[in-house]
Amino acid sequence: MFISAWRSSPPKPYLGELTDMMKAASLPGMVIGAVRAHKTAWITPLGVRSADSPDTVTASTLFQAASLTKQVTAHAAHALRAQGKLDFDRTLVSYVDDLANDMARTVTVRQVLSHSSGFPNWRYADRGQPVPDLKPAFAPGSKFQYSGEGYFYLQRVLEEVSGLGFGQIARKFVFEPLGMSSSTLVWDPNTADRTAGAHTRGGEARTGRDKAPRSLRDWAGRSGKAVEDLKYADYSSWRRESGEAVLPDSMLPNGAASMVTSAEDYARFVAAAMKTPGLEKPEVKMNEWLGWGLGWGIEQYTGHTYLWQWGDNPGFKNFVLAEPATGDAIFVFTNGDSGAKLYDRVVTHATGHDHPALMRV
Repeated sequence: MFISAWRSSPPKPYLGELTDMMKAASLPGMVIGAVRAHKTAWITPLGVRSADSPDTVTASTLFQAASLTKQVTAHAAHALRAQGKLDFDRTLVSYVDDLANDMARTVTVRQVLSHSSGFPNWRYADRGQPVPDLKPAFAPGSKFQYSGEGYFYLQRVLEEVSGLGFGQIARKFVFEPLGMSSSTLVWDPNTADRTAGAHTRGGEARTGRDKAPRSLRDWAGRSGKAVEDLKYADYSSWRRESGEAVLPDSMLPNGAASMVTSAEDYARFVAAAMKTPGLEKPEVKMNEWLGWGLGWGIEQYTGHTYLWQWGDNPGFKNFVLAEPATGDAIFVFTNGDSGAKLYDRVVTHATGHDHPALMRV
Protein backbone atom coordinates (compact mmCIF):
# COMPACT_ATOMS: atom_id res chain seq x y z
CA MET A 1 0.00 0.00 0.00
CA PHE A 2 2.70 2.48 1.00
CA ILE A 3 5.44 3.65 -1.31
CA SER A 4 8.85 2.71 0.10
CA ALA A 5 9.59 6.19 1.50
CA TRP A 6 6.52 6.00 3.73
CA ARG A 7 6.83 2.50 5.19
CA SER A 8 8.65 3.43 8.40
CA SER A 9 7.46 7.06 8.70
CA PRO A 10 6.55 10.04 6.51
CA PRO A 11 9.65 11.45 4.77
CA LYS A 12 11.09 14.36 6.74
CA PRO A 13 11.32 16.70 3.73
CA TYR A 14 7.65 16.05 3.02
CA LEU A 15 6.68 16.82 6.61
CA GLY A 16 8.31 20.23 6.18
CA GLU A 17 6.23 20.84 3.07
CA LEU A 18 3.11 19.58 4.82
CA THR A 19 3.68 21.97 7.73
CA ASP A 20 3.85 24.82 5.23
CA MET A 21 0.62 23.65 3.59
CA MET A 22 -1.09 23.53 6.99
CA LYS A 23 -0.17 27.17 7.52
CA ALA A 24 -1.40 28.06 4.04
CA ALA A 25 -4.70 26.29 4.74
CA SER A 26 -5.07 27.78 8.25
CA LEU A 27 -5.22 24.27 9.72
CA PRO A 28 -3.96 24.28 13.33
CA GLY A 29 -3.35 20.55 13.78
CA MET A 30 -3.52 17.06 12.40
CA VAL A 31 -2.31 13.53 13.05
CA ILE A 32 -1.39 10.84 10.53
CA GLY A 33 -1.52 7.18 11.53
CA ALA A 34 -0.29 4.10 9.71
CA VAL A 35 -0.99 0.40 10.12
CA ARG A 36 1.15 -2.28 8.49
CA ALA A 37 0.35 -5.99 8.55
CA HIS A 38 -2.48 -5.36 11.07
CA LYS A 39 -0.20 -3.59 13.55
CA THR A 40 0.33 0.08 14.34
CA ALA A 41 3.41 1.14 12.35
CA TRP A 42 3.77 4.81 13.23
CA ILE A 43 1.80 7.88 14.31
CA THR A 44 2.90 11.37 13.29
CA PRO A 45 1.25 14.36 15.02
CA LEU A 46 1.62 17.87 13.59
CA GLY A 47 0.60 21.30 14.81
CA VAL A 48 -1.45 22.29 17.84
CA ARG A 49 -4.70 21.20 19.50
CA SER A 50 -6.15 24.68 19.29
CA ALA A 51 -5.25 27.88 17.50
CA ASP A 52 -5.33 29.77 20.81
CA SER A 53 -3.10 27.31 22.70
CA PRO A 54 0.53 26.20 22.36
CA ASP A 55 -0.35 22.60 23.32
CA THR A 56 0.82 20.33 20.52
CA VAL A 57 -1.12 17.46 18.98
CA THR A 58 0.08 14.05 20.20
CA ALA A 59 -0.79 10.44 19.45
CA SER A 60 -3.21 10.52 22.37
CA THR A 61 -4.96 13.80 21.45
CA LEU A 62 -8.71 13.27 21.13
CA PHE A 63 -10.42 14.13 17.85
CA GLN A 64 -14.02 13.90 16.76
CA ALA A 65 -14.05 10.91 14.42
CA ALA A 66 -17.22 12.18 12.68
CA SER A 67 -18.43 9.60 10.13
CA LEU A 68 -15.55 7.26 10.92
CA THR A 69 -17.90 6.33 13.76
CA LYS A 70 -19.99 4.37 11.26
CA GLN A 71 -17.37 1.63 10.95
CA VAL A 72 -17.45 1.15 14.73
CA THR A 73 -21.23 0.71 14.54
CA ALA A 74 -20.78 -1.72 11.65
CA HIS A 75 -18.12 -3.64 13.61
CA ALA A 76 -20.57 -4.07 16.49
CA ALA A 77 -23.23 -5.23 14.03
CA HIS A 78 -20.87 -7.87 12.62
CA ALA A 79 -20.09 -9.04 16.17
CA LEU A 80 -23.78 -9.39 17.02
CA ARG A 81 -24.38 -11.27 13.78
CA ALA A 82 -21.57 -13.66 14.71
CA GLN A 83 -23.42 -14.31 17.98
CA GLY A 84 -26.60 -15.12 16.05
CA LYS A 85 -28.44 -12.09 17.44
CA LEU A 86 -28.63 -10.11 14.21
CA ASP A 87 -29.61 -11.11 10.68
CA PHE A 88 -28.42 -8.68 8.02
CA ASP A 89 -31.25 -9.74 5.68
CA ARG A 90 -34.07 -9.06 8.13
CA THR A 91 -35.95 -5.78 7.98
CA LEU A 92 -35.29 -3.02 10.47
CA VAL A 93 -38.93 -3.05 11.55
CA SER A 94 -38.72 -6.74 12.44
CA TYR A 95 -36.49 -5.55 15.29
CA VAL A 96 -37.73 -1.99 15.98
CA ASP A 97 -41.15 -1.29 14.50
CA ASP A 98 -41.08 2.48 14.15
CA LEU A 99 -41.50 3.17 10.43
CA ALA A 100 -44.83 4.05 8.85
CA ASN A 101 -43.89 4.27 5.17
CA ASP A 102 -44.52 1.03 3.27
CA MET A 103 -41.24 1.16 1.34
CA ALA A 104 -39.30 2.04 4.50
CA ARG A 105 -40.68 -1.08 6.13
CA THR A 106 -38.83 -3.22 3.57
CA VAL A 107 -35.36 -1.77 4.38
CA THR A 108 -32.94 -4.39 5.72
CA VAL A 109 -29.87 -4.18 7.93
CA ARG A 110 -27.73 -5.07 4.90
CA GLN A 111 -29.09 -2.08 2.99
CA VAL A 112 -28.36 0.26 5.88
CA LEU A 113 -24.77 -0.98 6.19
CA SER A 114 -24.22 -0.47 2.44
CA HIS A 115 -26.00 2.91 2.20
CA SER A 116 -28.54 1.52 -0.23
CA SER A 117 -31.62 2.00 1.97
CA GLY A 118 -32.70 5.12 0.10
CA PHE A 119 -32.99 7.01 3.39
CA PRO A 120 -31.76 10.64 3.43
CA ASN A 121 -28.51 11.52 5.12
CA TRP A 122 -30.45 13.45 7.78
CA ARG A 123 -33.94 14.84 8.28
CA TYR A 124 -34.50 18.38 9.46
CA ALA A 125 -37.46 20.33 10.83
CA ASP A 126 -38.01 23.94 11.82
CA ARG A 127 -38.60 24.58 15.51
CA GLY A 128 -42.16 23.70 16.43
CA GLN A 129 -42.72 21.74 13.21
CA PRO A 130 -43.25 17.95 13.11
CA VAL A 131 -40.33 15.70 12.24
CA PRO A 132 -40.77 14.34 8.68
CA ASP A 133 -41.35 10.61 8.31
CA LEU A 134 -38.27 8.55 7.53
CA LYS A 135 -38.77 7.14 4.05
CA PRO A 136 -36.62 6.03 1.10
CA ALA A 137 -36.14 8.12 -2.01
CA PHE A 138 -36.02 4.98 -4.19
CA ALA A 139 -36.52 1.24 -4.02
CA PRO A 140 -34.25 -0.01 -1.18
CA GLY A 141 -31.23 -1.92 -2.44
CA SER A 142 -31.38 -0.46 -5.95
CA LYS A 143 -28.62 2.15 -5.66
CA PHE A 144 -26.32 4.11 -3.36
CA GLN A 145 -27.34 7.07 -1.21
CA TYR A 146 -25.30 7.98 1.85
CA SER A 147 -27.41 7.93 5.00
CA GLY A 148 -26.60 8.82 8.58
CA GLU A 149 -30.27 8.23 9.39
CA GLY A 150 -29.90 4.58 8.46
CA TYR A 151 -26.97 4.09 10.83
CA PHE A 152 -28.82 5.82 13.64
CA TYR A 153 -31.80 3.50 13.16
CA LEU A 154 -29.37 0.56 13.13
CA GLN A 155 -28.08 1.82 16.48
CA ARG A 156 -31.60 1.35 17.86
CA VAL A 157 -31.73 -2.16 16.39
CA LEU A 158 -28.42 -3.05 18.05
CA GLU A 159 -29.76 -1.82 21.38
CA GLU A 160 -32.86 -3.97 20.95
CA VAL A 161 -31.06 -7.22 20.07
CA SER A 162 -28.33 -6.82 22.71
CA GLY A 163 -30.39 -5.34 25.53
CA LEU A 164 -27.61 -2.79 26.06
CA GLY A 165 -27.31 0.97 25.74
CA PHE A 166 -25.35 2.01 22.68
CA GLY A 167 -22.41 3.19 24.75
CA GLN A 168 -22.22 -0.26 26.34
CA ILE A 169 -22.41 -1.88 22.91
CA ALA A 170 -19.42 0.10 21.68
CA ARG A 171 -17.48 -0.65 24.85
CA LYS A 172 -18.28 -4.39 24.90
CA PHE A 173 -17.80 -5.18 21.21
CA VAL A 174 -15.20 -2.64 20.13
CA PHE A 175 -13.46 -0.45 22.70
CA GLU A 176 -12.59 -2.97 25.42
CA PRO A 177 -11.62 -5.92 23.16
CA LEU A 178 -9.33 -3.67 21.11
CA GLY A 179 -7.81 -1.71 23.99
CA MET A 180 -9.36 1.60 22.93
CA SER A 181 -9.28 3.06 26.43
CA SER A 182 -9.54 6.70 25.33
CA SER A 183 -12.54 6.33 23.02
CA THR A 184 -16.13 7.23 23.78
CA LEU A 185 -19.39 8.04 21.97
CA VAL A 186 -20.18 11.03 24.19
CA TRP A 187 -17.30 13.41 24.81
CA ASP A 188 -16.21 13.66 28.44
CA PRO A 189 -15.43 17.21 29.70
CA ASN A 190 -12.82 15.69 32.02
CA THR A 191 -10.68 15.09 28.92
CA ALA A 192 -10.74 18.74 27.79
CA ASP A 193 -6.99 19.13 28.35
CA ARG A 194 -6.24 16.53 25.66
CA THR A 195 -9.06 17.25 23.21
CA ALA A 196 -8.50 18.95 19.85
CA GLY A 197 -10.60 22.04 19.27
CA ALA A 198 -12.71 22.62 16.16
CA HIS A 199 -11.75 25.36 13.71
CA THR A 200 -13.25 27.14 10.73
CA ARG A 201 -11.75 27.23 7.25
CA GLY A 202 -10.00 30.42 8.26
CA GLY A 203 -8.46 28.83 11.35
CA GLU A 204 -10.71 30.51 13.93
CA ALA A 205 -11.89 28.43 16.88
CA ARG A 206 -15.43 27.08 16.63
CA THR A 207 -17.42 27.30 19.85
CA GLY A 208 -20.40 25.46 21.27
CA ARG A 209 -19.41 21.94 20.23
CA ASP A 210 -19.24 20.90 23.89
CA LYS A 211 -22.77 22.05 24.72
CA ALA A 212 -24.65 18.88 23.75
CA PRO A 213 -22.36 16.33 25.46
CA ARG A 214 -22.25 18.43 28.62
CA SER A 215 -26.05 18.69 28.57
CA LEU A 216 -26.53 14.95 28.09
CA ARG A 217 -24.06 14.09 30.85
CA ASP A 218 -25.82 16.51 33.19
CA TRP A 219 -29.19 14.97 32.28
CA ALA A 220 -27.87 11.45 32.87
CA GLY A 221 -26.50 12.47 36.26
CA ARG A 222 -29.82 13.96 37.32
CA SER A 223 -31.55 10.78 36.14
CA GLY A 224 -29.17 8.56 38.10
CA LYS A 225 -27.91 6.81 34.99
CA ALA A 226 -24.50 6.24 33.45
CA VAL A 227 -24.13 7.75 29.98
CA GLU A 228 -23.08 4.39 28.56
CA ASP A 229 -26.31 2.81 29.80
CA LEU A 230 -28.60 5.24 27.99
CA LYS A 231 -30.90 3.86 25.32
CA TYR A 232 -33.00 5.55 22.67
CA ALA A 233 -35.88 6.26 25.06
CA ASP A 234 -33.43 8.01 27.39
CA TYR A 235 -31.69 10.28 24.91
CA SER A 236 -35.04 11.04 23.28
CA SER A 237 -36.28 12.22 26.67
CA TRP A 238 -33.14 14.33 27.06
CA ARG A 239 -33.89 16.11 23.77
CA ARG A 240 -37.55 16.70 24.60
CA GLU A 241 -36.79 17.95 28.09
CA SER A 242 -34.23 20.31 26.55
CA GLY A 243 -36.98 21.72 24.35
CA GLU A 244 -35.45 20.29 21.18
CA ALA A 245 -36.86 18.11 18.42
CA VAL A 246 -36.03 14.39 18.51
CA LEU A 247 -33.97 14.44 15.32
CA PRO A 248 -31.21 11.83 14.87
CA ASP A 249 -28.67 14.34 13.53
CA SER A 250 -28.60 16.06 16.93
CA MET A 251 -28.80 12.97 19.13
CA LEU A 252 -26.10 11.58 21.41
CA PRO A 253 -24.75 8.97 21.42
CA ASN A 254 -24.81 8.73 17.65
CA GLY A 255 -23.67 5.64 15.78
CA ALA A 256 -23.20 7.68 12.63
CA ALA A 257 -20.99 10.47 13.87
CA SER A 258 -20.29 11.01 17.59
CA MET A 259 -17.19 8.96 18.44
CA VAL A 260 -14.28 10.77 20.06
CA THR A 261 -11.00 8.89 19.73
CA SER A 262 -7.22 9.18 19.55
CA ALA A 263 -4.85 8.11 16.80
CA GLU A 264 -3.47 5.42 19.13
CA ASP A 265 -6.94 3.95 19.63
CA TYR A 266 -8.08 4.30 16.05
CA ALA A 267 -5.01 2.50 14.70
CA ARG A 268 -5.96 -0.49 16.85
CA PHE A 269 -9.49 -0.38 15.50
CA VAL A 270 -8.52 -0.26 11.82
CA ALA A 271 -5.97 -3.05 12.29
CA ALA A 272 -8.69 -5.31 13.71
CA ALA A 273 -11.61 -4.20 11.53
CA MET A 274 -9.80 -5.11 8.30
CA LYS A 275 -9.88 -8.77 9.38
CA THR A 276 -13.70 -8.91 9.24
CA PRO A 277 -14.62 -11.41 6.49
CA GLY A 278 -16.41 -10.09 3.43
CA LEU A 279 -15.78 -6.37 3.82
CA GLU A 280 -14.23 -6.12 0.34
CA LYS A 281 -17.39 -7.29 -1.44
CA PRO A 282 -19.46 -4.41 -2.87
CA GLU A 283 -23.15 -4.57 -2.05
CA VAL A 284 -23.94 -1.57 -4.23
CA LYS A 285 -22.01 0.17 -7.01
CA MET A 286 -21.35 3.90 -7.07
CA ASN A 287 -19.35 3.98 -10.32
CA GLU A 288 -16.72 1.97 -12.20
CA TRP A 289 -14.24 2.07 -9.30
CA LEU A 290 -16.29 2.66 -6.17
CA GLY A 291 -18.96 0.86 -4.24
CA TRP A 292 -20.09 0.24 -0.70
CA GLY A 293 -20.02 -2.99 1.26
CA LEU A 294 -21.13 -4.09 4.72
CA GLY A 295 -19.96 -1.01 6.55
CA TRP A 296 -17.14 0.42 4.41
CA GLY A 297 -16.67 2.20 1.12
CA ILE A 298 -14.80 0.05 -1.40
CA GLU A 299 -12.33 1.31 -4.01
CA GLN A 300 -11.06 -1.03 -6.73
CA TYR A 301 -8.30 0.81 -8.57
CA THR A 302 -4.74 0.25 -9.87
CA GLY A 303 -5.03 -3.45 -9.05
CA HIS A 304 -5.80 -2.82 -5.37
CA THR A 305 -8.96 -3.20 -3.31
CA TYR A 306 -9.20 -0.58 -0.60
CA LEU A 307 -11.69 0.17 2.17
CA TRP A 308 -12.36 3.84 2.89
CA GLN A 309 -14.47 6.41 4.72
CA TRP A 310 -14.42 10.16 5.15
CA GLY A 311 -15.35 12.08 8.30
CA ASP A 312 -17.00 15.50 8.15
CA ASN A 313 -18.15 17.26 11.31
CA PRO A 314 -17.96 21.06 11.70
CA GLY A 315 -14.32 21.78 12.49
CA PHE A 316 -13.08 18.20 11.88
CA LYS A 317 -12.25 16.56 8.54
CA ASN A 318 -10.85 13.00 8.54
CA PHE A 319 -10.12 10.14 6.16
CA VAL A 320 -9.13 6.48 6.34
CA LEU A 321 -7.92 4.15 3.59
CA ALA A 322 -7.19 0.48 4.31
CA GLU A 323 -6.09 -2.52 2.24
CA PRO A 324 -7.29 -5.81 3.78
CA ALA A 325 -5.08 -7.94 1.52
CA THR A 326 -1.93 -6.51 3.14
CA GLY A 327 -3.31 -5.38 6.50
CA ASP A 328 -2.06 -1.87 5.75
CA ALA A 329 -3.95 1.38 6.39
CA ILE A 330 -3.45 5.12 6.61
CA PHE A 331 -5.71 7.61 8.33
CA VAL A 332 -5.66 11.35 8.92
CA PHE A 333 -7.51 13.33 11.60
CA THR A 334 -7.61 17.14 11.29
CA ASN A 335 -9.06 19.85 13.51
CA GLY A 336 -10.20 22.34 10.88
CA ASP A 337 -12.68 22.78 8.06
CA SER A 338 -9.81 23.00 5.55
CA GLY A 339 -8.57 19.55 6.59
CA ALA A 340 -9.79 17.72 3.48
CA LYS A 341 -7.22 19.60 1.40
CA LEU A 342 -4.48 18.20 3.60
CA TYR A 343 -5.65 14.60 3.97
CA ASP A 344 -6.07 14.39 0.20
CA ARG A 345 -2.40 15.33 -0.23
CA VAL A 346 -1.22 12.94 2.49
CA VAL A 347 -3.08 9.84 1.26
CA THR A 348 -2.10 10.45 -2.36
CA HIS A 349 1.54 11.03 -1.48
CA ALA A 350 1.78 8.03 0.87
CA THR A 351 0.28 5.54 -1.60
CA GLY A 352 1.88 6.98 -4.73
CA HIS A 353 -1.32 7.42 -6.73
CA ASP A 354 -4.63 9.23 -6.88
CA HIS A 355 -7.79 7.67 -5.42
CA PRO A 356 -11.31 7.81 -6.85
CA ALA A 357 -12.57 7.71 -3.24
CA LEU A 358 -11.05 11.13 -2.61
CA MET A 359 -13.09 12.50 -5.51
CA ARG A 360 -16.29 11.65 -3.60
CA VAL A 361 -15.45 13.74 -0.55
